[in-house]
Amino acid sequence: MSADLEPLLLKLTTFAPLFGRAREDIDAMVSRGRAGDYKGVLQNARLVLEALLRSLVTDELKQTPGKAMLDELVSKFRQQANAGLVPTNVLAHMGTVQAWGNLSSHDHAGSLSDQAVSVGPDEVMASLNSMVAILSWYVTRKNLTPVTGAVAVARKPGPPTLSNRTLVSVAIAAAVGVAAAVGLKTTNDAKKAELEANPPQPVNRFEALDAVYASWREPVPPARCRNEAQAAQLAADATNLDALTLIDKPSPEASYLLARAFFKDRKARHDSLARALACDDFAAAQYLAGLIVIASNGDLDEARSRFQKAAAMAPTFLDARSKLAAVYVQQKQFPQAVAEAEALIAAAPDYHPAYVVRGSARGEQGDRDGALKDYCTAQKLGSTVARARLEELKLSCD
Repeated sequence: MSADLEPLLLKLTTFAPLFGRAREDIDAMVSRGRAGDYKGVLQNARLVLEALLRSLVTDELKQTPGKAMLDELVSKFRQQANAGLVPTNVLAHMGTVQAWGNLSSHDHAGSLSDQAVSVGPDEVMASLNSMVAILSWYVTRKNLTPVTGAVAVARKPGPPTLSNRTLVSVAIAAAVGVAAAVGLKTTNDAKKAELEANPPQPVNRFEALDAVYASWREPVPPARCRNEAQAAQLAADATNLDALTLIDKPSPEASYLLARAFFKDRKARHDSLARALACDDFAAAQYLAGLIVIASNGDLDEARSRFQKAAAMAPTFLDARSKLAAVYVQQKQFPQAVAEAEALIAAAPDYHPAYVVRGSARGEQGDRDGALKDYCTAQKLGSTVARARLEELKLSCD
């Protein structure tokens, strides 16, 4: 276990008795964190957040949550009608927990030979920092106090009692990074001293959003195209067309995600893409523009230009370079296609689209054996396109 996680796990331990049925998942977060089960931590954090939001829907909105899942529950508190019930900064923390929980529940890879999303101590640190902030806010808002049997109850607001003051000090201590508070003194003085000397580092607000791009194999946008205040919401709603449409004063990055979601849903261009393209060196936006051109009017010259720009802006953007090579094939510029594909293979030997493109170029030039070899390699790496191409050509790798 990473030593940096222990202060946060200690905080969760002090909070656990206050959260009723959610205690089981909070305790699981602690035990899994100490065991190095980082995906498990993020998944349990998601369950804790869902339980808290269901409680808020019941108590604050006077509604029955029914079978609503986390995405729908978070969206309820982002609606204008419910504005202010959950502070903006707490909603941002919820977005972080939500995004990492979603990503850790799925591997986001294609073939079994592809690498899934990696989850380590840094990713867990971001989620745990946000979870502690959420629990601190909830404790204060609900005026929770511990009672016999470690069950949390809510008390009506009134003059502060000793136990109330104790609880408030716990919430404040958690917010500033102190491991032990008045009334809940830790028995491990060494851990307390370590926490006070080494408080948790500031959270990278883009961490969960960057993980979304990694799952798509896309480069992150340049810093000037981003807005930190929107990062948590964008991570949570990266593919939610309705939610992205409602973002006020969207950054170029938010505009790109809206255009991307619109294209995935409607196979058409959204006007918001222009705002993203206006931000310099936004490789993913150029790539999306190229895909839209191919889908809409088939202008290969414009598509080639877009893919070339994306590849130049982000040389490690494999999909942009692969699409560029594919356009070269369609334009019968076979030497350029083969050269680009071979450069991709040299850089990423397990990237199967490169073999498909080279196989296409070789086949168009009459090199049937070379094409067969490339398609078979791609199929072995998990390419469904290569498998379909082999069936179409009635070729076998046996």
